[in-house]
Amino acid sequence: MTKLVKESIEDFLLEKEDEPLGLAVLGTPAGGKSFVMDKIAKKVEDSRIKKTIETGENLTIDKLREEFQSKDPVQQLKGFVKAFYFMKKQAKEDPNEFKHWYEDIYNLWKDKISKLITRFKVTVQDNNLYFNGYHALKNQKFLNNKAEAKNVIKELHNYTDYKRVIRFFQEYKQEKAIDKKIGVSYDESGDEPNKMLRGLTKLHKSGYVTDVFLIHPENVASNIIQNYYRVVMGGDYGRDSSEAIVQAYLNIEKSKDLYKQNSEDIMKVKSKELLKSPLPKEIQEPLKYANVPDDEERGDKPIDVFMEVQPMDPKTAYISYGKKLKDDKRKVWKALLRYAALWLKDLPEEAKQTLLNLTKDTSNEEALKVLIDAANSKRYIFKYGGVTPELVNNAKTVLK
Repeated sequence: MTKLVKESIEDFLLEKEDEPLGLAVLGTPAGGKSFVMDKIAKKVEDSRIKKTIETGENLTIDKLREEFQSKDPVQQLKGFVKAFYFMKKQAKEDPNEFKHWYEDIYNLWKDKISKLITRFKVTVQDNNLYFNGYHALKNQKFLNNKAEAKNVIKELHNYTDYKRVIRFFQEYKQEKAIDKKIGVSYDESGDEPNKMLRGLTKLHKSGYVTDVFLIHPENVASNIIQNYYRVVMGGDYGRDSSEAIVQAYLNIEKSKDLYKQNSEDIMKVKSKELLKSPLPKEIQEPLKYANVPDDEERGDKPIDVFMEVQPMDPKTAYISYGKKLKDDKRKVWKALLRYAALWLKDLPEEAKQTLLNLTKDTSNEEALKVLIDAANSKRYIFKYGGVTPELVNNAKTVLK
């Protein structure tokens, strides 16, 4: 490999010390990304990875949402103003990728926030935001009323209404990290590769080494199994990500080759390979020796190392997570898997049949009764979901 050749060990060490790392961990939700990164951080002989994970800027959306929502309500509202204009600029530069994101923040202001603010008039017209007729970005002082800001924030959905402002916040944090030359890491689905490649290219041009890990199963049933384990246990406050999982999986299937086409070193491994000590040489070396200078033979590509990791197969996942659950929780979990197989739109047929086969000792009628009892007990209802009356109503339409 040309990338591995160095004039001297001294040059290599000096160069490596100066190179910050951009680490992107991609994959369909509930796919074992945390497990993979834990193993890589512990076993790859590259201090950049460990340093980035431990002390770098974590740009994972869930973490950023929590950080942003902890801020003063006035500052949050000002962030929504900045997000409006940031997305407007992005949509103008790249309408194919960002028009939808801009429309989201535009409609949020027009249809919701403008109605929640009553102390002054908020208008959205001609792709601009106005406070009492004044340009909002230049007159954010209108928002300096803590009581009103608190009331407005209280009415916003803390997940869907924050999607675009958190993307603005992510870009802001990345720019700050680049200025300081510190490592950055992402935990994303990666189902919009052009957006991800845009960010990686920016890091690449700023002197970052870029490692991308795509945790992607052959059968998305593996992710559905892990998702409902998390729902039953109240992880992620009970949020059911199954619909997002299916859509992300299908999108990644269609577009994952874009990552490969934009990478210098490409690997495909099974997650069990990461359990070996030491790591196999073919995994260890491309990560350890990746560096900023481009390989002249392969061109100027924004990803230095791309590793596709195949997580455990559905049967293994079913056995593994099933062992962690006690009788009552296990029954609810199995009922949810049977419900998912029949309810989820666009679920690949292979995944559907896999889930039905794994839960074949539970009839549809039994599964429905378990879900009804679980909802009535309220023991499986959490902040963002769980076994809710709404889920039971959906289940009644398919578990007949």
